[in-house]
Amino acid sequence: MTANATPMAIRSILRRKQRQEPLNILTFCTHERYEQKLCQTGHNFYAINYGKEWDTDYGKIPENYYIVREVPSYIDFDLILCHTACDRLGISYNIKNDFNIPILLHMHTLPDIRSDVTTQVKQLQEAASNVDHKNFISEFSMNAWGYTSQSASFIEHGIETDFWNIDTEAKRENVCLSVVNDWPNRDWCCGWELWQNTIAVNTEAMLPVKVFGKSPGLSEPAQSIEHLRQIYQTSKIFYNTSLHSPVPTSLLEAMSCGCAIVSTATCMIPEIIEHEKNGLISNDPNELRQFLERLLQDDDLASDLGKEARNTMVEKYNLQRHVDNWNKLFYQTIADYKD
Repeated sequence: MTANATPMAIRSILRRKQRQEPLNILTFCTHERYEQKLCQTGHNFYAINYGKEWDTDYGKIPENYYIVREVPSYIDFDLILCHTACDRLGISYNIKNDFNIPILLHMHTLPDIRSDVTTQVKQLQEAASNVDHKNFISEFSMNAWGYTSQSASFIEHGIETDFWNIDTEAKRENVCLSVVNDWPNRDWCCGWELWQNTIAVNTEAMLPVKVFGKSPGLSEPAQSIEHLRQIYQTSKIFYNTSLHSPVPTSLLEAMSCGCAIVSTATCMIPEIIEHEKNGLISNDPNELRQFLERLLQDDDLASDLGKEARNTMVEKYNLQRHVDNWNKLFYQTIADYKD
């Protein structure tokens, strides 16, 4: 900071160094379920109500997450966390100038394959040229946007495995569960047509299914997060058809709850699921159909795959690891910042 640092900035510096008080982080609502996990870092998040409002159908607002209409001038902020690089990044730059704090850009998405990818990558790199640190949801995503570990970082998902667990008393229905929001309208990235073609080869050969998610006319979201957990715990198979997503959160939750996984082998998924060890993966519709039929008929295989899926979440994608990595990133971004 400069020699003319304000009392507010001085208090912020002391708090950062001592790490005894929560950081004050300015952000924007983007991904409710993901931001719920971020709140477990213990810091205070102030979300500017711009472009998107928190949808409580996707999750409750945590106690340390505050939605504000404008930036509170009385709070000594430590950091701006900008999810995605849309027009919010321009707003973040303006706020940075007023508060003299770093911007941490976190990208959830991949380049949209429906448009020219090279142009999108160039536009992001230009827009984010003055961001203090760039972070991605996976190494796959980081590379897709043209960054390396020398110019950016990534933090993989974390799952609260104590909550998303196996209910040993629950009976699992012999069904293929899918959990997707706005599925028909997001066919290009979520595989709605693929699901239809593999689930219902013809009317007589339709497989038993359950579908949840906010898709008007098709399915409703779970009534609560506890209800969603029960849905996973009582379903034998979880069927993921994502085509263009680093990794769906629902897939990880289902794995943690011990579902037998059948999934496309796209993006980051092959890094998480080892075929025939903790799930069955393929990009061939015929093979996906065969995997589903096989698991519907083989309880032992489904049980073994489900247990291995949970072990993967507990060992490699637990929430504590996720939270610790985020806290390291928050403090490192602040420590590296020079006005």
